[in-house]
Amino acid sequence: MNKEEKRIIGLTTASHSLVHLFEGVLPPLIPLVMADFGTDYFHLGLVVTVFSYAFGLGSLPAGIFADRVGPRRLVSLYLFGAGIVCIAVWPTGSLLTYGVIMGTLGLFCSTYHPASNTLLSLSIQEKGKAFGIHGIAGSLGVASVPVISAWLGSLLGWRAPHVVFGLFGIAVGFYSLTIPRPVPVKAGREPKPGSGDPEKDFSYLNLVIFFLSATSLGLTYKGIMTFLPAYMGENVHLGFIQMDTVTLGGTVATVALLSGALGQYVAGRLVDRYRAEGIYLVSVLIGTVFVFVMAASTDFLLVVSAVIYAFFYFATQPVQNYLLSTYFPSHRQGLGYGIQFGLTFGVGSTAAAVSGYLADRFGLTSVFYFMGICFSLASLFVAILLVRTRRETMGREERGL
Repeated sequence: MNKEEKRIIGLTTASHSLVHLFEGVLPPLIPLVMADFGTDYFHLGLVVTVFSYAFGLGSLPAGIFADRVGPRRLVSLYLFGAGIVCIAVWPTGSLLTYGVIMGTLGLFCSTYHPASNTLLSLSIQEKGKAFGIHGIAGSLGVASVPVISAWLGSLLGWRAPHVVFGLFGIAVGFYSLTIPRPVPVKAGREPKPGSGDPEKDFSYLNLVIFFLSATSLGLTYKGIMTFLPAYMGENVHLGFIQMDTVTLGGTVATVALLSGALGQYVAGRLVDRYRAEGIYLVSVLIGTVFVFVMAASTDFLLVVSAVIYAFFYFATQPVQNYLLSTYFPSHRQGLGYGIQFGLTFGVGSTAAAVSGYLADRFGLTSVFYFMGICFSLASLFVAILLVRTRRETMGREERGL
């Protein structure tokens, strides 16, 4: 990578970690917020849903704007806006006000994924490697936020993590202003068989199937990430660890989720070399198995199964991003990523409220069985996508294309 590519990677990795700190700040604090506002899982699930709907549904217009005004400008808008809104949590005195603030935070964060993925797709030659590195940063944010948020919340109150993350966001925002407008680059190698030329091989049915798989995985992501720290705190009992349930849940969730960074790296390296749809299917199938294991286990086995789940779930993300870069032409990259993240985080956010309802009625274990069903649907869609793209590749080869 040249110097300019490294600067773009630096901006997007820092920004990606931060967006998942913003997204994941509440779940580890749920017991503290419940006690402060006298509320329940369902209503806090609604707050997560408000954030997530804004986070997801704002991605579609953000993707369109990324194609028109440039992705770097949207990254800067996200950093400054999210940072200021997070600091505004400090004087919050009611659950309603907090919900409004979290919804506004979600809107600012919604600009990030379409903008950053477009920026990487247009600016970096080794796309798979870039998406892998970018994904690692996101996974580290996802993995670290339970323990950081839980520790800060336990020591300084549940509002403190929001303010700390907000200050970091503003600092990275100033750095983003030094990054120039990206100049599109051509890939450093020819597309792999099956990738096709997105200007010519544009299949709407393949896109629908792909987006259905992404939506199903978005449901699992939001449902699991919302209640994983609480689930860990309730079901992991290791005698050598002496912590309160909030800190324990956040710490154990972080340990489990760290493997997601490795999954991002491995998948990012493989996707430049092998058929992306095949890697996608293997990752989703193995993830499905271990979500069900998580639902049926406790203590050490629960931690191990969560580690394996996180590795394979997060391995799907650089693969999804790579596939969209091959399915859409360069001048529509923002639109493609906007649709993807709109469905993943927007429709997927429904799982937070539904999971909160299930947790109140049937216990936290029921959430993970429900997520396993969603994972199974994703496996079905990815299998269909693989079969279709293989047939299309064979057809092109037979025609000598």
